[in-house]
Amino acid sequence: MTLAALSAVSYAAVVTYAASREAKLAPVVASVGALGAALLLFVLVRGHDDLLGWALAIGGIVYAMTLVLHGSQVDEAAPLAGAALLGCGELAAWSLDERWPAKADRGLAASRAVAVGGLCLAGLAAATIVVSLAAAPVGRGLGWTVLGATAAVLVVATAARLARRRPDGEGR
Repeated sequence: MTLAALSAVSYAAVVTYAASREAKLAPVVASVGALGAALLLFVLVRGHDDLLGWALAIGGIVYAMTLVLHGSQVDEAAPLAGAALLGCGELAAWSLDERWPAKADRGLAASRAVAVGGLCLAGLAAATIVVSLAAAPVGRGLGWTVLGATAAVLVVATAARLARRRPDGEGR
């Protein structure tokens, strides 16, 4: 399966899950999700990488719509949806990068695959911690408060660290 196809499958999984959460609004959620999927396919087929963020944003909006409409419960599948959208974006960007032939080492693709997999797993782990702490009952003492604050700081620090990396893999 190609990188573009894996990206599209990942996106479709998030939209399908979102549409299946609320039966009454499934047609609306699926329609908005289909718009995002069409935009993602346009990006993948035509190579307009500037629109990739918009396609992913629509996927996130579709998932967020179901969260708002479903009520105040914490969705335990949120880390999976987030990791799937992260993987979708990374695989789509990789697919777009493959359009330009470049001389590269043999192990570059394997290294990139490991990096993308590690990024998705790290995002899944961080999101799982945040969702677990959000699901914990409020008012259980100082320990939970400290643990929640630590988790929030670690998530922000990890995001800042990843944002500061150069495309060539070296930090600033």
